[in-house]
Amino acid sequence: MIRFEGVRKSFGGATALAGLDLVVPEGAFAVLLGGSGAGKSTALRMINRLIDPDAGRVLLRGRDVAAEAAPALRRRIGYVIQGIGLFPHWTVARNIGAVPRLLGWDEKRIAARVDELLTLLRLDPAAYRDRMPAQLSGGQAQRIGVARALAADPDILLMDEPFGALDAVTRQALQQEMARLHAATGKTILLVTHDVEEALSLATRLAVMADGRLLQEGAPRDLLDAPADPRVRDLLDGGAIGMRRLSLVTAASLAGPTGEAPAALPHIPAAATGRDALEAMLAARAEAVVLLDAAGAPAGLVALRDLLRA
Repeated sequence: MIRFEGVRKSFGGATALAGLDLVVPEGAFAVLLGGSGAGKSTALRMINRLIDPDAGRVLLRGRDVAAEAAPALRRRIGYVIQGIGLFPHWTVARNIGAVPRLLGWDEKRIAARVDELLTLLRLDPAAYRDRMPAQLSGGQAQRIGVARALAADPDILLMDEPFGALDAVTRQALQQEMARLHAATGKTILLVTHDVEEALSLATRLAVMADGRLLQEGAPRDLLDAPADPRVRDLLDGGAIGMRRLSLVTAASLAGPTGEAPAALPHIPAAATGRDALEAMLAARAEAVVLLDAAGAPAGLVALRDLLRA
């Protein structure tokens, strides 16, 4: 879906990208991870031509983005930023419908799309479509920003540190919402972050950058298990490598039959991670947890020994 070929960029003599080669497969939730100055946001903004490269090419579906007028290109790509950027004097519905209106959609179609997206992002259309941005919490406003980016049904969604200004609880809730949204839509998402936990919880493909270069790219578990560069190891380890590995496996994949499980054992959703299971055990001072399916019925049991094997 997205390809960087030998992309270079400098600002005032400082190198931002030093020959970036990277492929983002169609349907991936790809994350660019690295510290400040790694070149992550510069790379992201080249996809929708907010920045043009000094050398090299950026391609979408095999076509050089430089061959297309920037405004037309941007209308085909969703873009979410940390500052959200909602128009303060427009209602939620008008904000979401901005790009479809530019594309000439009729008002009935726009209204239907607004309600569809609000519902998808778990915001009641009747309660939110006529609100002003000042009437929204930070988490609600960020959801509206995502809805606006998805309004014209783009194939690609770019996200530039979108959750960095939110509190930890809201940030985690929105991360879970984005994972659910990706699973529901199958869209190609490219997210920039410096937050290792966020990267590991969301990425199906993870690219670690430093000093304008790609250090390593692949499945998150592969980078954790076999870092190709000491900087990758240091970034991903953080003294919590075991917990981070557990965050990449589902509790259901570790579970055995419930059998005659004691009634006092804690219960967690079957979709939870191995890390969630461990935290539930610690909180309850238990050596196992019972998994519950979507209907609330027992779906398996995860014991401490299962987590140790993982």
